[in-house]
Amino acid sequence: MNNRKRRDEYRAKGKGYYHFCTDGLKIGKLFYTPEQFAYGMILIGLLTLKFNIKVYAFVLMPNHIHIILSGTGEYCVKAFDYIRFKISARLKADGYDPLPEDYDFVLLDIKDLNQMKSEIVYVIRNPLEKNYSTPDGYLWGSGWIWHSTLTPCIKGDKASTLSVRRTAKLTTTNDSFPPDWEFHPAIGLLPCSFVDTTMMSRLFPTAKDYISALVKDYESYVRTARELNEEIEFTDTEIKDIVNQVLQDSFNGTGLWTLSQDEKCRLAVILNDRFNLTPEQISHAIYLGSRIIRQVLSSKDYSAQKRH
Repeated sequence: MNNRKRRDEYRAKGKGYYHFCTDGLKIGKLFYTPEQFAYGMILIGLLTLKFNIKVYAFVLMPNHIHIILSGTGEYCVKAFDYIRFKISARLKADGYDPLPEDYDFVLLDIKDLNQMKSEIVYVIRNPLEKNYSTPDGYLWGSGWIWHSTLTPCIKGDKASTLSVRRTAKLTTTNDSFPPDWEFHPAIGLLPCSFVDTTMMSRLFPTAKDYISALVKDYESYVRTARELNEEIEFTDTEIKDIVNQVLQDSFNGTGLWTLSQDEKCRLAVILNDRFNLTPEQISHAIYLGSRIIRQVLSSKDYSAQKRH
C-alpha cells in the first residue's frame, strides 16, 4: 500500500485508541543530542494541545517514536505531519540531514484493554529491548514516571513563570501552555505535565503489576513487534524464562529434561511460532539439534500445528 492510500485510510478512522509509530530510520537519526531529545519531549506535549490528542505512554528512540494515544485518525495524521516538519527543521538547523521526503508512520488500532496493556508494555520496554536503559531509567519517554518515588522530586520551571520570549525560544512556537506545565533544563517538557495517567493507573494499579508486565509478557511483545514489522532480540536469560513459561502452560509444568524428543519438537514449534525464536536459539535453549529443529519447522505437520 502506498503512503497516500494509507494516509487516506488513517484519516477515515474515527475517534479511538491507537499505537502511533514512526518509521525507523536505517540511515540517520531523529535525535542525535540530548538537546534534540528534550525538544522532542516538548513536541509530544504540543501534540496534546494542538490536535485534541491524549497521550497515555510514549518513548523517543534515536531513530523512531512510539506513542499510545487517543484521538481521531485525522488528528493523528496532522500530528505526524507536524512532528515530522518540526524534527526535520531542527535537524537541518543543527547541521544534520533532514528527514527523507517519504518518511511516514503506522497507526495501529487498539481494540480492547488487553491489547492496550500489551501495546503500552511494548512502548515502555523499547529502551530495554534496544539495550539503552532500564525502562525507569530512560528519560526520553513516560516509562520513568510510573510507581517511582523519585518522580515528584524532578521539578522544572512552570510555564506561568516563563516569559513569552523564553517559552517561544524553548518551543519554537507562539503557543500558550497550561500554567502548571513544567519545563526542565535537561529533559525539556516533563511528561507528568501532559501524559494522561488514568489508563496506566487502571491497567497497572501497583508497582508489582507494572514491573511483572514489563519483564514477563513476552508473547504480547512479539505480537506487537510483528504488527509493526520490527525486530526484537531476546537475551539467553529471557529465552530460558520463555521456555519455562511454555513448559508450565503447554506441558503441565514438565521439566525440560524429562521431555521426549517428540515433545521437544512440539516445544520447538511453539517457540518459533509464538516467539520468533530461530532454530539456533531453540537448539541452544532445549538441547535439541538445530538440523532436527529445521526439519520439524519445515514439515507439513508443523504447518498443521500452527493452524491449530
